[in-house]
Amino acid sequence: MAAPLDGKTYIIELSSTQYSSGYGEYLLPPLAKAMRHSGMTAKNGPGADVVVNVVPESDVGKWVKTTQGKEWLYTLSVTVGISPGETSLPYDGTPVFGVRASLLTPNADREDELACLIGLAARTAVANYRPKGILKVDGRSCARGN
Repeated sequence: MAAPLDGKTYIIELSSTQYSSGYGEYLLPPLAKAMRHSGMTAKNGPGADVVVNVVPESDVGKWVKTTQGKEWLYTLSVTVGISPGETSLPYDGTPVFGVRASLLTPNADREDELACLIGLAARTAVANYRPKGILKVDGRSCARGN
């Protein structure tokens, strides 16, 4: 049985702030890598069946009880979205459908954890695509520690 996105075309959309700030250099490679294995074909330009985007989030951290006592941890999350091609994404990037992967980490700036979360969310979004909604997935497997 074919998955609903097999054979579809996609375009990756970054926000203007992601692009102009240079943050896209960290977001695009893991997203593009995951999408290459999606069963879909990249389309450079308008007219793609779906728009794929990524919305990262990180908090200011808080003290969390751990087995070693208390540790200052951040919640790092990414939402990878898949929206119909004709969708105009809102300024905040909220997709029509997406998967949000999150983890607690002592360092919210780890590129390897961010890349892992993006890949996890993208693979999960493709495999579980539906017309709308946001699914959550546990990103603890992406935690690398200090």
